[in-house]
Amino acid sequence: MTFYTIKRLIISPTELHIICAAAAVLSTLPILFPEVVPLQQAEQICRYAGISLSVSICVSAFLMLIATSIQIFRLSNTRAFWRFVSWLSIWGAAGLLYIFVAIMADVSPTESFRKPEPIQKTDVLHPTTDALLGPASLIIPISTENKQIKTIEGAPNLEQLEREHADIFRDYLEASPRWTDKDTNDAFYSKPGHVVMIPPSTGGIPGLVHAGFRRLVEGDPLPVGYVTIKPGDSVPEIKDSIPDIALDLGRNHYLLLAWRGAAHKETALRAINAAIADINERMQPLVSEPTPGTIQRMVGGKQSYTGSTPDLRLAEPPGQDGTYQAEVYANPGEAGTILLFIKRLDSGRTIRLLNCPAKFSSNPEEQFRHDFPGSVPVWQNSAFHNSLDNIFPPGTPLFVICKDKSHHYFGAAFEVWFNPQNPAKPRRLLLRRCYKIQGYDG
Repeated sequence: MTFYTIKRLIISPTELHIICAAAAVLSTLPILFPEVVPLQQAEQICRYAGISLSVSICVSAFLMLIATSIQIFRLSNTRAFWRFVSWLSIWGAAGLLYIFVAIMADVSPTESFRKPEPIQKTDVLHPTTDALLGPASLIIPISTENKQIKTIEGAPNLEQLEREHADIFRDYLEASPRWTDKDTNDAFYSKPGHVVMIPPSTGGIPGLVHAGFRRLVEGDPLPVGYVTIKPGDSVPEIKDSIPDIALDLGRNHYLLLAWRGAAHKETALRAINAAIADINERMQPLVSEPTPGTIQRMVGGKQSYTGSTPDLRLAEPPGQDGTYQAEVYANPGEAGTILLFIKRLDSGRTIRLLNCPAKFSSNPEEQFRHDFPGSVPVWQNSAFHNSLDNIFPPGTPLFVICKDKSHHYFGAAFEVWFNPQNPAKPRRLLLRRCYKIQGYDG
């Protein structure tokens, strides 16, 4: 850049004013559209945006003062006046553009000052034990009624699928978020992302059955630490503790079952047999019609339910502390986005934001199921590089709200908003519910 060019830009810095104004408007985008900013870096990015905005305005104002001062010293008051008018025009246009973008962004009004009060005094904190209705739910209640304890429950549907439709069976397990067949290993029960089957508490004896499928290919060792047994065989001898069971389905697949609870033989065996019976029954549609279409229907589940009121269901699978599944039932009646804001009750700060395309129809008595994280677009996670999205393997039907110590509980508000696709329509709150939650320590 020559000396003449520098001199010209200082005396007549119109181009620099335009660049500064454009930079200022661009700096406001992370503030106006916080949902496009990775949540973990939101505060830092907004701080940098504010610094960039201030620097742009100050630099442009400083250049304007220099340019007008030079013209005044040269006794060119008219040129000095037009330099000032030009600067005002550029920043006036930038201000109008900012106002237009702010209207499009539908920014929430600033909250008026109020003395901080513990919101927990007025909000009811629900436990994270809602019953999910979708096929991705990792919590399955089972009934132990009439289950015997001398033999292992039969599994004719599972055996038939393994014997006659092995490829279809494998495809279903790989497609189902509940029975993901990608990373199941011998110690699956100690890691988030597996099915937990809950029997009724009999005589106050607690316990759960952790279940998962394991596929072995030629050369793979049998599951370590498990008692391998076939459906219908006699129950193995039990001495001190309840053994983990690998149910041999006949070829490559094993159903792994791990009882965790009181070492009460009868209760554990009834629960394990109930778990086998329940899983076997759930495979009946695939046995009746072993096609890719059946897989799609089983994986998708029922998409809508009768009702006129939006609903939110939140569950934390037992033994998988700090991990959650949520289902939002809503029908906004038009295209747009469902937003799930999770905010701390003690500060009101948003600690997690999830969104997905809204399902809708013209029938107000129909509520559509939106799974979190299942309905969240893949591009959102890959675009944000959010550390909370990369904790689990892709396809795991769990999300983490924040990282913290296990059993460090706090109140959180879950707000479900709808943002219409039509920018002329305002964002609206569908429902709000508060839960007692904990962070993920992993």
